[in-house]
Amino acid sequence: MKKIIVFTAVCLSVIVISCGGPKEQEALVAPPGMQYIDISRTGMNMNVLIPDSTKGELDTVLQTYGTYEIKRGAFQIAITEDGGDVTSKKADNANDDVNKVKQYIVDEPNTLLWESGIGDLSEFHFFYSVKFGERTFVFEDIKGDAFTKEDVQKMLDACKATKEIVKEVKS
Repeated sequence: MKKIIVFTAVCLSVIVISCGGPKEQEALVAPPGMQYIDISRTGMNMNVLIPDSTKGELDTVLQTYGTYEIKRGAFQIAITEDGGDVTSKKADNANDDVNKVKQYIVDEPNTLLWESGIGDLSEFHFFYSVKFGERTFVFEDIKGDAFTKEDVQKMLDACKATKEIVKEVKS
């Protein structure tokens, strides 16, 4: 009987330790032509997928209002904590008197990709919201340059591949 109790205690200990331990950081494997960069120095604990150095010089700026901008060639994204949601972004788009939305190509609960423009001129934009732990981050293309649908789709796909940096919990 004593052996059964000891065996049960050991089994339960193994189960509790394996289930309740801290999360392990996921291995980062970037597709060809891409690389992950750690932006945790900004206070945003994540690895962001961006084009590799063959696509040009990397330019990063932490704006005074908290947005972190990453630029490399036609890849230009802005990351903001608590940057709103799809509903508020659609309302902002509807209120833009100059750059009118022509169509939403992707319209999902946390993702938008749309075509907008003035007259016959078109440009494409995206909005993506993700939650890491208790924090919500918004990824968008940087406004100013006119992006093609393909450029914006590549940026959106890369943003969706962002990985949270899991801090090891010390006991």
